[in-house]
Parts: sequence; C-alpha cells; structure tokens
Amino acid sequence: IQNQIDWGEAVDVSLFYGRTEELATLEGWILRDRCRAIAILGMGGIGKTSLAVKLAQQIQADFEIVIWRSLRYAPTLKTLLSELVSFVSAQQETDAKLERFMYWLRRARCLLILDNTETILQAGNNAGQYRPGYEEYGELFKTIGETAHQSCLILTSREKPAEIAAAEGCELAVRSLRLSG
Repeated sequence: IQNQIDWGEAVDVSLFYGRTEELATLEGWILRDRCRAIAILGMGGIGKTSLAVKLAQQIQADFEIVIWRSLRYAPTLKTLLSELVSFVSAQQETDAKLERFMYWLRRARCLLILDNTETILQAGNNAGQYRPGYEEYGELFKTIGETAHQSCLILTSREKPAEIAAAEGCELAVRSLRLSG
C-alpha cells in the first residue's frame, strides 16, 4: 500500500509559529511510544486544529494512510465509518462497521485526525458525554484506545470524551494534551 492521504477540510498551516514543545511531545507519543489515541484539548481558538495539522504534516511519512475529518457538522458514526472504511480499503469495501474499520487499522499504519470533536459532545454539566444519537462514537474511541493495532487517532476537542479520560495514562497508549494560552 503506497501512501494515501486525504486532508479533508484541514486548515492551511504554512504560517505556523510556536508550540514546538507540544509538537515534540505529541510526536514522541506517536512515533516513540506508539500511542493509539491522543486528545488535543483546549478552549476554542487556542490553536488545537493548527497544531494537529502541523503535527500530521511532520509525521505523515511514518504512516501509510493519513485521513483528516472535521466533525464540525456532526456526521453520524455510520456516515463517518462508511467514508473511512472506503478510503482505507482503497474502495474495496464500503461496510460501515467498526470491526471492519479496526481490521484496516491493524492492516495498515493509519493516522486518523478527527477535528472539532466537541460538536458530538454535550456542553456544560454533561461535559465528556455524547449528544443524543452520537453515543456510538464512544465505542469507536474506546475500541481504538483498547485494541492492539498499529494506527493512531488524534482528536481535537474543547471537552475530553469520557472514553479518553477512562483509558488514559502517562505510560498507556491513550493520552491527552491540554493546551494553554
């Protein structure tokens, strides 16, 4: 499989400054520690998206497949999986099932970035919980974090999904980085 890249709606980061420490940390987690899921967290407008794009550009050569998706318009998991399975299987398959997506994540080294994850989460007191109809995303995040595979999921979000919070740790394959101003 040669490199397949789909940048989706990724922002232009040709003018990117600073955050070198965060970039180095994230790169180490992915390339050295082989993390399976990473959440980049912080307030709106702090630079989560730009940091994720810059990171993905820097490490893309280490992956066979790179996919960027924005969850800004809150696609259902079935819609997203249908696109992802189709792309990672080079259009050989369109079955929008989580187990098929995981099969492909084990088969190829894949970098999946999901931007604006907070759009599928509830705000306020229920932070980290899903909006009604989006609970299946929790299963995606949990499965990617817990199952052995060679790929990596990066989420950007204002809130930390509950499955990331439950599975993360500094020696574990699931981690999060909170950006400050």
